[in-house]
Amino acid sequence: MTAEKVEVGKGWEWIVRGWRLFTQAPGVWIVMLLIYIVISIALSIIPFIGAVTSTLITPALIGGMLYGADALERGQPLAIGHLFQAFSDQQKLGPMLTLGALLLGVYLLMVLIAVGIIAGGAMGSGAFNAGMGTGMGMGTGMSEEQMTALLAGSGLVIVAFVVVACAVAMAMFYGIPLVMLGDQTPITACQESFSASLTNFLPLFVFSLIYLVLSVLAAIPLGLGFLVLAPVTFGAVYSSYRDVFPERHTGSTQFPSLIKR
Repeated sequence: MTAEKVEVGKGWEWIVRGWRLFTQAPGVWIVMLLIYIVISIALSIIPFIGAVTSTLITPALIGGMLYGADALERGQPLAIGHLFQAFSDQQKLGPMLTLGALLLGVYLLMVLIAVGIIAGGAMGSGAFNAGMGTGMGMGTGMSEEQMTALLAGSGLVIVAFVVVACAVAMAMFYGIPLVMLGDQTPITACQESFSASLTNFLPLFVFSLIYLVLSVLAAIPLGLGFLVLAPVTFGAVYSSYRDVFPERHTGSTQFPSLIKR
């Protein structure tokens, strides 16, 4: 399936439509978000297993938020239970957990990259100390060739880390709604999401810049602004998905749309 290419201005429109979805049930949205936060904190307390479990179920919980946005779009009331929709639908649970497993695998790869950065720094420090200890000269440490090689290697590792992080974001941005709402398989969903993100790079770039500004503003009042911004974000992601994959979405024609386009 080919994703639709949308105009640049959609980046701002998605935020606006996300806000409209939030204002239809602000209290329920905030309660859902607080439950999500409590679950994340509770799992973070459990060493290792908690982090693994949190990563596995995160796509399912996000999918529940998007399912709630879809319910509002179809004229249905938002319910707290929507957060756990993937867990109550056996046809969705397996694929959503598979997305979490893919995410976990990539996170492990990113950890290895981070370890590479730390190891590279440690080796550089060791080389520097060794150089000082063997009399390479005060203030010299490593030779110019050693220093150049170290900086080049560290730079490549950092670039690889950033590239992997961006690739994950591109694969999951539409990947989660494609599985949760579009009945797509996890691998195919990630592939289509990555391709759609490339196709719509400019509107997504505009969306990211606006989101960055809003995040700064949300952080000012002790971070309380995120209680609003986070639900707006879920609504914005849902709206973006609807625009980019209109033929993949199912069931919305049964109810009048509440989003002004």
